[in-house]
Amino acid sequence: MGIDAETKHFKFVVEDAKRYFGQWDMADPVVWAILRVVEAQNDLAQAIDGWVNSGLDESLLEAAIKERRDAIAALQEAIEREPRGFQ
Repeated sequence: MGIDAETKHFKFVVEDAKRYFGQWDMADPVVWAILRVVEAQNDLAQAIDGWVNSGLDESLLEAAIKERRDAIAALQEAIEREPRGFQ
């Protein structure tokens, strides 16, 4: 898949996810863990950009990497604890 097709697919998946995100999701601990991963990913992207383009302190980049790993571990724990989500 080319980068243009991949970009279009990514944007479609994100918009589709937002469109069907509903009130039941806020009671699901797995959803909250997913949101933490998304937030950590955004923070990591900003930290990488700051490190590459602005000379941001490397310790901030390391902290963003650690939070992403912690968020992923929390997602795995939530999935194992409540594999079917809200019940």
